[in-house]
Amino acid sequence: MAGTRVQIDLFFQDKTPQEVNQAFPQLLPAIKAAKAKASRINKGLPNEEMTVKAGWHICRHDEGLSCGEVQEI
Repeated sequence: MAGTRVQIDLFFQDKTPQEVNQAFPQLLPAIKAAKAKASRINKGLPNEEMTVKAGWHICRHDEGLSCGEVQEI
């Protein structure tokens, strides 16, 4: 069965997660609500895809450093 797959990758330059959360108070609850309704593609089959994931991390690629740990949403 076909379905809608949504992928979002956002980068907020010079913003901490707290600032992003304060600037976009509806963002995290909306992501959590959507995640709760999502399902894996081909669940239980050998070609199952993990399509129920959302997280954030501090990205330091532009500084030549490793990113921080992904925090689950």
